[in-house]
Amino acid sequence: MNVLIHFKKQQLETFIKLLILENEKFIKKDFNLDKSLMKLLNDVQEYYRRIGESTEEGNVSQLKTHLDIAVSGIDPVKLERVKTRRRDIVKIACYHCLSSLNQTLENSLVLVKNIINEATENINQVLLSAYQAKLITDAIIKKADTIDKCTSLWEKLKENEQILLLDKKLKLTILQQDISIILDQALSKLKN
Repeated sequence: MNVLIHFKKQQLETFIKLLILENEKFIKKDFNLDKSLMKLLNDVQEYYRRIGESTEEGNVSQLKTHLDIAVSGIDPVKLERVKTRRRDIVKIACYHCLSSLNQTLENSLVLVKNIINEATENINQVLLSAYQAKLITDAIIKKADTIDKCTSLWEKLKENEQILLLDKKLKLTILQQDISIILDQALSKLKN
């Protein structure tokens, strides 16, 4: 499923902030941690399902199962019913889920940021080349002050075959809207 790469970045950063709050609850030994952590796991799993990331969705599903087993009074490692120290087993399971979820979210965020950085670098190179070849001027840069105008400028630049080829390369990893957002950010820097 095609999703704005900037939306993915925003969602992952939001989930990481929520995860930090869950870590705070863990440190404070909050008795409702298992419930709030399960809600976060459900939200993250739904996010991965919506964007079509089945591997990460499966990883989060395993974490939910791990936590659910601990909450039901079964040691998730030994798979034996626990008669004593049930709260400790739940706390250990929460720690495992917090740690694993953090790793999953951080890995996803690094991938998204790498895609954005590569696209930004390519678009910056196109702008510098176009400026050097006099395809764009300072006046054109100043006029491109909205996303729609940036999209129109990009369409004009795509008349050049090399830029058209780069556009096709970018569209293999990001959407046209992402290109327009990155172009707007780059042009904003050039205006100053």
